[in-house]
Amino acid sequence: SAFFDWNGKATTTETGSAVAICCSSPERFISVVPVKADPVAEKATKFEVEAKPIKGTCARALPENCQDLLDAGEDLETIDRDRAFELQSSVKNRAENLMIVDLLRNDLSRVCDVGSVHVSKLMAIESYATVHQMVSTIRGTLNVNGTAASNDCPVDVLMTCFPGGSMTGAPKVRTMELLDDLEEGVSRGPYSGALGYVSLNGAIDMNKVIRTAVLTPSDDGRGQGNVDDWNVSIGAGGAITALSESNDEYEEMILKASAVMKAVQAWSASCISSPQDGA
Repeated sequence: SAFFDWNGKATTTETGSAVAICCSSPERFISVVPVKADPVAEKATKFEVEAKPIKGTCARALPENCQDLLDAGEDLETIDRDRAFELQSSVKNRAENLMIVDLLRNDLSRVCDVGSVHVSKLMAIESYATVHQMVSTIRGTLNVNGTAASNDCPVDVLMTCFPGGSMTGAPKVRTMELLDDLEEGVSRGPYSGALGYVSLNGAIDMNKVIRTAVLTPSDDGRGQGNVDDWNVSIGAGGAITALSESNDEYEEMILKASAVMKAVQAWSASCISSPQDGA
């Protein structure tokens, strides 16, 4: 594995082999897929690039969180569909999603072929086990025969678009400066970065490090099988815009973190029921 540190803020702890990143992210940051090869050079000369930012999240109507509605005889399937529709119709979420789509169109246009960047899906609803999410898909083409705007390397796409606009907001550079001041220059570690692979043939698939637990050995532990041997960090947040309501953003943050928190709690419970001797 490799750890790319483009902002120079990573610490030995964050990049060390003892770190465990338990990631269940649903968000694709960037994918680069080779679609045309040069038979002489035996390497890809054309790549399809895709970004799928998520902006807009709501809880699904499930028996575990809607027992009162079930008791009242309500149809959860109908309520669940209504929640998805309300999410897609939300003025605040649509504005937020569109802002990030524009940002990523700009980022991809800096590296993809001129005129190739387009939005193939705008504000589509994708449904997962516990949440509905509003997802847009932006695509472009990268040729590595001299027609692209970059240095003709698929990794340039990753470097040009990093960090992901869905995590920074817009305008990207100024927002990152403000965040750095607010967070007093403290590194977020892997959270809000990207995790994935880079292949020898130029293929890339990276997610956004969200819905993730980052584990580092505790001071008095050895980083073994017991939960007490680890420090567990779960990052989550909400977007702040002119239309944001603080309580709504807080509830969304808790919703995003809840599935990972439940997984950590289940791990903790299993350690208690089946204690290990540190081996």
